[in-house]
Amino acid sequence: MLGLMNRLGTSPRAQKFWLALECGALFIGAPAAGATALLPAPVIPLLLLVALGCGLALRLRYKISLRDLLRTHVPAREWRRILVIYLVAVPCLVGLLWFIKPAALFSLLLQHTGIWLLVMFAYPILSVFPQELIYRAFFFKRYQPLFGQGRGMILASAALFSFGHVLFHNWPAILLSFAGGCLFGRTYQRTSSLLPACIEHSLYGCAAFTIGYGAFFFDSTVSFH
Repeated sequence: MLGLMNRLGTSPRAQKFWLALECGALFIGAPAAGATALLPAPVIPLLLLVALGCGLALRLRYKISLRDLLRTHVPAREWRRILVIYLVAVPCLVGLLWFIKPAALFSLLLQHTGIWLLVMFAYPILSVFPQELIYRAFFFKRYQPLFGQGRGMILASAALFSFGHVLFHNWPAILLSFAGGCLFGRTYQRTSSLLPACIEHSLYGCAAFTIGYGAFFFDSTVSFH
């Protein structure tokens, strides 16, 4: 796409047009194709493949290494902010699930403990890090000319992160992902590091699966029955 942009137009307006086209194809077209079975593929392998491509683009195009992305020097106030919001949000998530689907409360933990343990270990590695690499590190760098560096970038990233969850064919996954995307995007923007964003994402994801939201976020090919 970058080569096509260079060949077909060098003006800022032309480059933004092709960049927007690329963004739409990757972050709207691909999830829509997956949700409608036009692109049949298991979620995790597809996610890992896209993350690999984004990681290579960051390294080769922007000279950003994994060490740069996972910088460990994060102010203590950011960790406190993440923890305080998390401690407020978790009881709210419990109350919300009790309201919309009380039978699901702690169902994965109590009825499928082995799967729950597997999720607690595998989810941060196989799902969280690839998502943060794609929707935070790559997206914030690649599409800065379109969305800037402020709230517009956070909202755009969160909206497309949310749309990516159309693969699960339910509204709770989409709405909760938008809220999470705003949190994780804000953390990445404030710290310029994927480390706190990944930890925050892992905390909420593991809490969601523990509370009972797993039915909304598992690949449709996964069955507990």
